[in-house]
Formats: sequence, structure tokens, C-alpha cells
Amino acid sequence: MRIKHLIILSTAIASGSGYAQSALAQSITVAEQFTARAGWALESDDSNLLARAGCLEPLTRIDFDGNLQPSLAISWAQTSPTIWEFTLREGVKFQDGQPLTPEAVSNALNSLLKVTTPARAFSPKLIKSVEASGNNTVRITSHSPSVLLPYNVASPSTGILSPAGYQNGRINPIGTCTGPFTVVRAAPREGMTVKRNDNYWGGRAALAGAEIRFVPDGNTRAVQARSGEAQISVAIPSSALHSLGSGLEINNIDSPRTATLIVNNKKPALSDVRIRRAIQAAIDTAGVASAVYAGAAQPAVGPFGPKEPWAPKEAKVAKYDPAYAKDLLKQAGVHVGALKLSLLAYNERGEFKDVAAVIQAQLREVGIPVDVRVAEYAALEPSMLSGEFDLALLSRNHLYDIADPFGFLAADYTCAGSYNLSHYCNKDVDAKVEKAAASVDTAERHSLYADMARLLQDEAVSIFLVHEQAIDAASKKVANYRPHPHDSYLLTKDVSLR
Repeated sequence: MRIKHLIILSTAIASGSGYAQSALAQSITVAEQFTARAGWALESDDSNLLARAGCLEPLTRIDFDGNLQPSLAISWAQTSPTIWEFTLREGVKFQDGQPLTPEAVSNALNSLLKVTTPARAFSPKLIKSVEASGNNTVRITSHSPSVLLPYNVASPSTGILSPAGYQNGRINPIGTCTGPFTVVRAAPREGMTVKRNDNYWGGRAALAGAEIRFVPDGNTRAVQARSGEAQISVAIPSSALHSLGSGLEINNIDSPRTATLIVNNKKPALSDVRIRRAIQAAIDTAGVASAVYAGAAQPAVGPFGPKEPWAPKEAKVAKYDPAYAKDLLKQAGVHVGALKLSLLAYNERGEFKDVAAVIQAQLREVGIPVDVRVAEYAALEPSMLSGEFDLALLSRNHLYDIADPFGFLAADYTCAGSYNLSHYCNKDVDAKVEKAAASVDTAERHSLYADMARLLQDEAVSIFLVHEQAIDAASKKVANYRPHPHDSYLLTKDVSLR
């Protein structure tokens, strides 16, 4: 769903207004990576932009160390295998003055369940019902037993807006959030302006506000960081690091994000495991990591990084072997030049244009011509979702949907997965995912995830290229800024100017 419209607060900041003059010295500019592309629909990634802007808050949250914490709910309890009760934080008000009540929360989450394309973390396939169950509690019932539901409601897509935020089939984030910052201008293709919410339940924010710009081109974000035009620039391409200069703090952290070559398994040729393995063997992932990412990435050992507790212990990088790739193609009856493929790459990831060129060259060496198309992600996603492509580059954070691999595996690799871009279907994988969701034994869940990771790598269902790092650049005048490992938060009440 893509709705093109501009929302502007009726009391928008005018040039020379008291707020504009007093706040200038206490405000910052942020260069964000993606544009809003779905009319602020919370089931889309637009919800993440609102959470990162300090506006949208869910019932629970994942902190900067990856731990589950209270947010709009202060506690939760599983009263049966399929039922969780959440106790709400008292005294919270939406930015329009309305109180946070069980009815408001159930209205918000039920609105999310009724949309045409549900959120990956909170869909009718997972959730049976949401209802106010007491003076200050909300009951959420899942279809199947789930020990992970508190992680589901930490997703930005489950953020809670006041009833006024859900009108006429559209989402209006202006003045309807609960966070430390209030959106006062929201232009889906341009950016947002936020100001401090002086009534925030968590305490007064240090900044008076911020201008958030949507800057899809990674090199432009780097230029804005270097020039001081933006005080925080996110997702800096590794190739631009050498040009940033010394006046910036470079936040370079490991993240649960893997750059992946998505292979469309429903295409007749690519449904042959020999051809997928040939593509895997033809790509030098170690070379991609060192040359394209300038060492700011590691060659992938599968969907999960080698230090993660759910990665197979024996996981290793797929061997780069062009001769083996040619032999596999010969076994599959593919003659040189007979298999022609398309490759999609989006420019919000600054490295992807170069990664696509490397893949194009290396597949050509084994006899597979590749046509590359580079565009903004919003222009490519419809083809990826519908299966009208052969290969596509994707940078996927496997803890983005929920802070457990279940969300990623269920969405991306089950038969009915809502983000199954590889169009892969294996009933054994579906059964393992369902078993993991119900298991209270953490070791058992991790073992099941490792089994699935092993299968995805061995059968080259997707070609896992590199484990990426999060690279943000911030002015040394900015204090208390820290990249979130799951990309969920950016402007917090503690970010300030020195």
C-alpha cells in the first residue's frame, strides 16, 4: 500500500515563531536512510521511522543491549499457552491529551490486525484476538502456543497511537503518539519535523526537536555528515568512511544484519538446487567483504553471524570455486550463456551497486549473463514480493521483526511467510518454526534455528554474502547517541547537544 499525501500540523512552525527561534540551538538534523512509502501505515516499515523519530512506542521494547524491557506496559504474564496479559503503565497520555487505556491499546492493535497486508510481527495468522481485560490490562490471544509474544509487541509496527490516529483508513501520527517527541510535520518523500513532548511520561527530552531528512543515497548521507549539514547520518557506506574527516564520531557496531542475494526459488531454473549451489560457488564472499565493504563486514557463514547462539557451531563460509560452479551447471544441463538472469539492487544501501557489479562479473565468468537494475527499494519491492525477478540483493536484520530469529524465519522462509521473497516452501521448515514458537526451552529453540540455518546454507535457498556492521556518523557536539542494534530507536530523550 502506498499513499501519497502530505500531513502538516495546522499550527505548523512558522519562520520567526517563538518555538523556531528558541529551539534552533537545541535542535539537530538527522539524515535517515529510507523514505516513508506507505502513508505512515504502521504495518509497514514507516512505523520504524516513527519509532526512530521518538514518537511511536509499543507495549514492550528492546533496549540498546538487545534485552526486552517494559515500555507502555510495565509487566506481562502468560496465563495459558495462548494467552498473555499485559499491565499498562499508569498516567501515560497521548500527545493529544487522551489517556492510555486498555480500550485505546486494543483499538490500536485490532486496527493493525484488520489491514490488507498485516505486519510481519503481528498478523491475524499469529494473533487470534486483542481485548481490554481489566481496568489496566490488555489480553492478547494467539492461535498457537507462543512464548515469544512479548517480543512480538516490541516491534515498532505494534506502536500505539491515540484513537485520533486511526481515521478514514489512514494513519495520522501528528500529535497522536506517546513518545518523547511530537511530529509536527510529516512529508512522506521528504522527512519529518519533531519537537519535544513536554508531557512525556519518561521525563523531559534534552533536545528541543529535530529535522529528520529522508536521504536514500548513502554517499549523500556521508556528505551531509562531513559538511555538518546533518548532526547524525545513518548507514554510512563503508567506502565513504575514509572521506568523513576527524570531526565526527563513527559508531561502528556489529549488527544482526546479513547482506543476502535472494534467489527466486519458484523460477523453474532456480528451483534446481544444483543451479543455486553453482551461483553460490561462483561468488567470492570474502572478496566482497574486503573490497566492497573495505573490511567493515565479514563473509557470511549463513543467515546468522558465527557468534550468535543460534548459529550452527560448524557454520562456515561457502567455498568460492568457479570450476565447481561450472561443473554443477553442466550437471544441470545448462550451457554457457543459456541461463540469463536479472538482478535487482536498491540504492539505499550504498554498497549494493558495487556488490551487484561484482556478482554480475563473477556469474559471467561461469557462463551466466546477468542484467542489473538499481533503483530505490520502494520501486523494487513490488517485483520482489510478486516473484517477478530472478535475483535480488537484500540487507536483512534477522532480529528486526522481533528480537528472536523466529520472526525472521517465519516471515522469510515459511510457505505462507509474509516476506518470503525467495518464494521457498518446505513443510519441514514450517513445522520447525511452529515448534520453536511454542518451546519454553531456549536451548531447544536455538537448536531448531540452527537446523534451519544449516539447511538454508546447504541448499543455497538464499546466497548469504556478508554479515554487515552498522556504521553511523555523528557530530562530536552530539551526546548520548548510540545506534540501536535492531534499528528500532534513534532519537531518545537522552540524546543531547554538548
